Amino acid sequence: MSDADESPSGGCDRESAGSTFATDGGTAESGDARAVSRSGDSLLERLFSRREVGVFFGFLVLFGLIAVTRPDVFFNWGSMSGITSRLFRSVAPYIIIGIGMTYLIIGGEFDLSVGSMYAVGGITFAMLLNDFNLTVLAALAAVLVVGGVVGLTNGVIVTKAGVPSLITTIGMMSVLRGIAYYFTPAGSRQTPDLALIDVFGGSITVAGLEIQNQIFWAIGLTVVFGFLLQKTRFGYHVYATGDDQAAADMAGIDTDRVKIVNFVLTAVLASFAGVVAISYFGSMFGSAGIGFELLVIAAVVIGGTNLFGGEGTLLGMFLGSLVIGVIPVLLVLNGMPVELQEFLTGVVIIVAVLLDILIRR
Repeated sequence: MSDADESPSGGCDRESAGSTFATDGGTAESGDARAVSRSGDSLLERLFSRREVGVFFGFLVLFGLIAVTRPDVFFNWGSMSGITSRLFRSVAPYIIIGIGMTYLIIGGEFDLSVGSMYAVGGITFAMLLNDFNLTVLAALAAVLVVGGVVGLTNGVIVTKAGVPSLITTIGMMSVLRGIAYYFTPAGSRQTPDLALIDVFGGSITVAGLEIQNQIFWAIGLTVVFGFLLQKTRFGYHVYATGDDQAAADMAGIDTDRVKIVNFVLTAVLASFAGVVAISYFGSMFGSAGIGFELLVIAAVVIGGTNLFGGEGTLLGMFLGSLVIGVIPVLLVLNGMPVELQEFLTGVVIIVAVLLDILIRR
């Protein structure tokens, strides 16, 4: 069905166009052709106006630069499969944490404590398995509860005490980091050799390409929470809260509750990302996750989420995470020193955010 069919005004225009060109068969035919052309152009415009398309194109460009700068690696299946595997493994934590962060930013807040929550989640998981002999599922449940309590604390302080989320989550970031260091006196915590841990940290190999289970978790959670964000009443409330909180309050939406739920979701997913990571690597240091909060926020914003709330998608965040992940891969393959990698990654993030602001204006 064309756009004209969908709108009442479009239907009237279409009828008047038909009567106008009825005196000339050739002209009527060209008018119909123009109508089809306009419909096609409108579809393409809508497609390319979506931020996700631009982000995906940017990822393809960056990924394609590997072929230009390192064809010896790009066209070698053994090398490229390993690089692709590491790329998706590295962005899986960003995606899992980014789900909650997207909800939070769309709702008008953000959380700078997710990197520390990631470390505490993984370390707590290992500690419960080793020191308290809990089963894997019991330890996972306990870790998610810890994350929920942290998120609830953040949300209540922000919404009920009126402390800005910047201050609240910076403070929580330091608290959680201190906890992570305290419980890793030997430097790191290790997970025991339990079969069920492979559900989170295992992998499968397809055509020589190793695919870690954490990638499946990242994709699955993105699909589930993407549906909830786009197709449920709560998702609508998240958008409404971030777009205009005063109007949302007047419409009867409990915006404080929405924000608290978003803080809880973000912290729970950050702790789960820590569980998935330590299950794969087998150990985690107290310094794990430092800087994650900035990379996750950058991925969310690059993916099209409005830093000021009210707009964004999980698909965009997913693609933004791939952009963030492919940059260091490209730089490492071209022998860039670590200092320059950090510098160029920062430049890309700043430019992407500036472009986002300029596009919205």
